[in-house]
Amino acid sequence: MSGFDSKETLRSNLILLGLVCLLAVWGVAIASWGYPAIIVPAVFLSFSSLIALVFVTRG
Repeated sequence: MSGFDSKETLRSNLILLGLVCLLAVWGVAIASWGYPAIIVPAVFLSFSSLIALVFVTRG
């Protein structure tokens, strides 16, 4: 036996499916809108990372 129950396997499969779908949608956005579809998520992630760092450093 591998030690994994069906709930853990189902959860990991759903997470993997969600990530694959997210990447597929992002690929379609890049094909549709081009370069801005690559830049906008990076800009948003830099802003959210800055906010997260501020909250972490405040304790």
